[in-house]
Amino acid sequence: MEEGKNRNMDLVGIVTMLWQHRKRLILNCVYGGLIAIVVAYSIPKEYTSTVIMAPELSSSSSLTGGLGSLASLAGVDLNLSGGEDALYPDLYPQIVESTPFLCELMDMEVSGMYRKEPVTTDLYHYLKDYQRMAWWEWILGTPGRLKARRQTSPSDTIVPTAAIESRNLTRRQQLLMKSLYKKIYISVDKGTSVITLGVTMQDPGIAADVAQAVSDNLQAYIGNYRSAKARKDLQSVERLYLDAQQEFFDAQQAYADYCDQHQNVVRMKNQIEMDRLENEKDLTFNVYNQLASQLAMAKAKVQEQTPVCVMMQPPVVPFKASHPKKMMMGLLYVFLAFFSTAGWFIVRECILSERK
Repeated sequence: MEEGKNRNMDLVGIVTMLWQHRKRLILNCVYGGLIAIVVAYSIPKEYTSTVIMAPELSSSSSLTGGLGSLASLAGVDLNLSGGEDALYPDLYPQIVESTPFLCELMDMEVSGMYRKEPVTTDLYHYLKDYQRMAWWEWILGTPGRLKARRQTSPSDTIVPTAAIESRNLTRRQQLLMKSLYKKIYISVDKGTSVITLGVTMQDPGIAADVAQAVSDNLQAYIGNYRSAKARKDLQSVERLYLDAQQEFFDAQQAYADYCDQHQNVVRMKNQIEMDRLENEKDLTFNVYNQLASQLAMAKAKVQEQTPVCVMMQPPVVPFKASHPKKMMMGLLYVFLAFFSTAGWFIVRECILSERK
């Protein structure tokens, strides 16, 4: 009973002590709110554009039924048994994080506003030269900017996508790559494989444009990966088809020329030669016809192996800033001011009580 009473007395004593210092508590909370206002309005606004996609998952079976039978009759194996897809949806964030993927985005043209002035440039120079920052970031980053100016060479531009190699990127370019990746958010629902992709930029229009570019490039990457084998087979069949076509045309022309030259000549030797040329023409036609069927099936396989991604939510230009969250920041600073002040009074009161 005495312990419960002492605890109750301690709690009452703490509340009484805090009530006695209520003016200081209220004043510090006001200070915290003012600091939150200064910090919130010093941080540049950022806008987030979100894309929701539902990719087509690869199946274990490909062209079946009539197309598979037709392929067998034509003497070509299209490997219709299928197989496991090594490109799982969980790997999509790693794809977006890769240097070639980010470098390809850096080349895109963007248009937006910077300090109330229209700006049109590529994404690389937009991130490099047209980013607003808080005043404390500008002060703390001054030494780094001065050092970067001394070390920057005239050729310090983004490496072309076709010749991208991570070791060729300068330190400035690597930092910009990381900065761009931090502005891209991508998650994959493990149950439905739905992709949620968000891009955060200081300009709402640029955020929507970059979100569209990221989704398009990701779809192209997935499509190229899954149809790579089929496209390689298509190229091989196309080469064989063109060769067979030329051979058929040559044999057809040779047969026609021989028939025209020996039209009224009735000799066994000429008849045998004419039959040989006709058989050669028919043989080349059969090969040409089979390859034409294989070419049509190879094109169909490329079309089937290319996945279709349904755009459930296309990117839109956001009108409301996603960062900073001024209300949450204000409440956080007020709570911190209140609890830190209250904690200080409680600790000081405990120290004074022990000394007495």
